[in-house]
Amino acid sequence: MTLQSEQKPSNKTQNIADKSIAQSGALAVQDAANNMRDMNTLLSTASGVALANYIETGDSSYLDALKQLNDQAKAAKGNFIDLYNSVTKAEKSL
Repeated sequence: MTLQSEQKPSNKTQNIADKSIAQSGALAVQDAANNMRDMNTLLSTASGVALANYIETGDSSYLDALKQLNDQAKAAKGNFIDLYNSVTKAEKSL
């Protein structure tokens, strides 16, 4: 057996592993995008309710709720960006 034939199974295994890692990363990003879309829907709905209640009652606690909802949206966006950057960094290292 030559050295070249001994390396082929290892290269094949490495290629399979690389594809598996890339696919896992793509699925993680897709799942995070779906999660972010769902989160934005919930936050938009909650913001609309808080704004309507503020207009109706004039209670400033609804403005505090809007700020908290905005902070939550920023945090969700930051988490998505961190995940995306981690996945792309991992794929570049393959």
